[in-house]
Amino acid sequence: MKLLAFTLAMVSGPIGTYYLCLNTIFKGNSTFAGAMAAIMANIVLFAYVIVAMKEDQSEREQGSKKEGKKAQ
Repeated sequence: MKLLAFTLAMVSGPIGTYYLCLNTIFKGNSTFAGAMAAIMANIVLFAYVIVAMKEDQSEREQGSKKEGKKAQ
């Protein structure tokens, strides 16, 4: 489910940012609007990496708790 959400964010986020910035903020300057879209793509990518690292860390903690219970 998380992968689907990040996939949709990776598609719609940069495209939406491009057109929003192109028409409202930069008044037709596509270079700056494209740069903002690239920044948005990187933000989504970093968010995905952080979520994946936290998920992996929580799985490791749960695994070590289970091993501790087995040893007792």
